[in-house]
Amino acid sequence: MATFDGANLRNYGLPDSEVEGVPVAKQATAGPCPNCGCEELMEVKVTVVRQALLRSGTGTGTYLGCPACPFASPMMVRGNGNGRPPVER
Repeated sequence: MATFDGANLRNYGLPDSEVEGVPVAKQATAGPCPNCGCEELMEVKVTVVRQALLRSGTGTGTYLGCPACPFASPMMVRGNGNGRPPVER
């Protein structure tokens, strides 16, 4: 697993994560971006597939992202059981 590298805001997370489909974003109620101060952080959900660390191999990932800079929080991934339902909206 990669460790956080302050020089590259996206260089961390689960190893070999692969996403499928289109990410779904909605405005988050999390406060300002810790990188640039933008007030419009987005909560992003995406389907993660072929992830060996999940029992089912698939899941739904959720993270916060900033539309004004490269900031993205670490992704929290929840396994989907045996199937791959669509991303929650």
